[in-house]
Amino acid sequence: MKKLYSLSLAVAFLGLTAMPALAGPPFTNVEGVGGVALNPLAFVANSISCEGGGLSGSDYVSKPNIGAWHIDLADSADIQWDTYGANMSFFERIELGYGHESINVEGMDDIDKDNLSAKLMLVKEGDFGVSFMPAVSVGAIYKYTDADAMTGLDESDMDYYVVASKHFMDLPMPVVLNAGILSSKGVVRGVLGFGDDRDEAFFGNIEVLPTFKMGACPDLLKGLIVGVEYLDDIDAGAGLGFETHAMWNAHVAWMHKGLTLIGAYLNTGTDDDDTDPHQLQFGDGFVLSAQFAF
Repeated sequence: MKKLYSLSLAVAFLGLTAMPALAGPPFTNVEGVGGVALNPLAFVANSISCEGGGLSGSDYVSKPNIGAWHIDLADSADIQWDTYGANMSFFERIELGYGHESINVEGMDDIDKDNLSAKLMLVKEGDFGVSFMPAVSVGAIYKYTDADAMTGLDESDMDYYVVASKHFMDLPMPVVLNAGILSSKGVVRGVLGFGDDRDEAFFGNIEVLPTFKMGACPDLLKGLIVGVEYLDDIDAGAGLGFETHAMWNAHVAWMHKGLTLIGAYLNTGTDDDDTDPHQLQFGDGFVLSAQFAF
């Protein structure tokens, strides 16, 4: 049964992206934020695409978006990381989300982490009559972990971010670019706790719809997305060994009628890297996700 569960998750995680205008809403990421796997997007979750298309026919409250993730770093550090979350948007400008993470590390007690998030879209894509204007949002994520008893770090804190996202539909293959800055005290995204210093880190995504403009391509395959995602290293410990290594993934997603299956290769730093010995790294592995937009 466990192998079947892992296989279904693996089929799910080879992709992580979001194209609200053409192929679905932002996904519910590992922290419950509308985005990809690691990073938020400027677009709000499950935006209302037509009049009366929201919850119970609303024009102002979206239907919910839900997602589950499984991160398997067993080959490097024997870490099994499972998450689930949900989010929804209001007035096409505000997104609220919740995410729960459960992390099993060999030789340690299980760690549980909870996230409450809020996002405000300051600028919609194409606002002010400027076609190349990206969507721009700011957001905050309150995080709580029960790992503080093991690590001696703070148990809770806030992340803040600013992010811009833009569709480029006139290219032979449509592309979505996403970039932002994250401000955090989190050690390993806050899973292990929160340090004394706040650090700012760049994050970004490139997402491509390779089959979206292929006229002969079956509609079933036009929801295919491939992309890469990156989050820079974060030093939250004032030189005390609490610097988290940069993370990146390469992914593939398939979306059809509200359902999204994602699969990805994730790298959190390996022994082969030319890495500062003070940086925390947990090897590489595979991630799987199943998402549904109601």
